[in-house]
Amino acid sequence: MKNPIEPLLGEYTVIQDHYAAIPEADARMVNLRFTEAPSLVKTSDGALLCARPMVFWDAPLKSLQPLHFFRSEDGGKSWSKLSSSVGFYCGTLLPHGKFLYFIGAGPRPRQADTRLRIIRSDNEGRTWSEPVDLFDKPFHMAASGYVVRNGQFYWCCDTGRDTTYVIAGDLSRDLTDPAAWRISEGVRNPGVPSSLTVGEGKSDWLEGNVVEVKGCLRVYWRYKIDQQSTAGIAAICEFKDDGERLDYRFVQFYPLPGAQNHFHIIRDDVSGLYWMTSNLPTRTQDQEFRCELESNPRYQGGDPGNERRILALHCSFDALNWLPAGYVVIWPLVRQSSNYSGLLIDGDDLLVACRTSRDGLDQHDNDLTTFHRMKNFRDLAKALLPGEDRDS
Repeated sequence: MKNPIEPLLGEYTVIQDHYAAIPEADARMVNLRFTEAPSLVKTSDGALLCARPMVFWDAPLKSLQPLHFFRSEDGGKSWSKLSSSVGFYCGTLLPHGKFLYFIGAGPRPRQADTRLRIIRSDNEGRTWSEPVDLFDKPFHMAASGYVVRNGQFYWCCDTGRDTTYVIAGDLSRDLTDPAAWRISEGVRNPGVPSSLTVGEGKSDWLEGNVVEVKGCLRVYWRYKIDQQSTAGIAAICEFKDDGERLDYRFVQFYPLPGAQNHFHIIRDDVSGLYWMTSNLPTRTQDQEFRCELESNPRYQGGDPGNERRILALHCSFDALNWLPAGYVVIWPLVRQSSNYSGLLIDGDDLLVACRTSRDGLDQHDNDLTTFHRMKNFRDLAKALLPGEDRDS
């Protein structure tokens, strides 16, 4: 399939068409179903594995197992659904040694029994162990950047609005053993400074990325200010690990393009640069644009700042200051989107799996999970890096 506009790459493939794959039990379900961020890994036999959690809000569908796995043996050109499915609604794949893990939250969203849990596969994701509960809190954790350092897996989770945490898993142990895990004290939302808002000053922080920069462990949080009316502001925390306690604290707000919505940061070990995908809005406080959206019966996705049709790629030396490297995809209509992306570096290419609304009701409730391969992605940074005379 061709992209609607061809900014960096000419084609994308569909991992799954959700409307086609799941029969409609009720017409109302069409705007109550969406996927969380997909995650990607490369298996030991060279195949690609995509984990795709799906969210069901209405009671008739809540008994379904929302996490499904898809395998590609041709570099992402085609995908087949594996038979395994598990009760998660968000999370990420983690490869370690001969095992694959999936860590996330389940069994269902908006339920008092939602908790952080983990499963393990010994056969490249074809079958999985029964879920093991790690921490009994109403967690949320979309696929995002994590850090592996000194035999520890560091990631983060949130309660969806008020409180965030960092977690650590001891990779020398079986991660399905709850004793292998530690969690920090929760840090409460610091609240939006009045200088950053023209509204009521409401804010949520969620969907963080853990990043290591010159030995310092940071967490970059998506920060929603008055329903994204002020865009591009991240909340940044730091933490230290003394082997027993995770000392976790809020540090500052910092401008980060697309931080009003989900973003994903990874570090490229070859170049030493950080790479990030995020959605760039065009009109966050435009009242005429707001009225246009409200009058459009096919758009139910919130305020103008929640626009997600432009998925941009950025690179950075320090994971604070981001340089525009290009666009992954640009959709022509506001109700379309590619967002909640999962990233994987595969040799010279950057692989991106997206929650995509091509024919969905709005930019939030998607109908597709799509796969994009950005070939020779490091070349996009060459003109941005200081160095020798380029004409020599």
